[in-house]
Amino acid sequence: MNYKNTMRPTKKVWLNFYFISILFFTIWMFFFDYQNIFVQYSLYKRWKKLQTDAIDYTFQIQKIKKEKKELAANPDFLEQLAREKYYMKREKEDLYVIIPG
Repeated sequence: MNYKNTMRPTKKVWLNFYFISILFFTIWMFFFDYQNIFVQYSLYKRWKKLQTDAIDYTFQIQKIKKEKKELAANPDFLEQLAREKYYMKREKEDLYVIIPG
């Protein structure tokens, strides 16, 4: 059996100018370019984190707008918010803050 004939087609492909060019280009783009695959992955992770942060911030904005509307309509809510959030108290009243440990 002649092994030269069976190895010849693969050798032709490996030594083809276009194949070598494409191989060099892909290696260059994946590892040596300034926008390589590692940079792209880190940018993708950062983009996903920014998307989740944007969703969190929109929920916080909605919550603050709701509190603002409620403050304008209900003066009892103003006192409740001042007591719970800012630890304010009335005169001759003691306030104890218990921090769970």
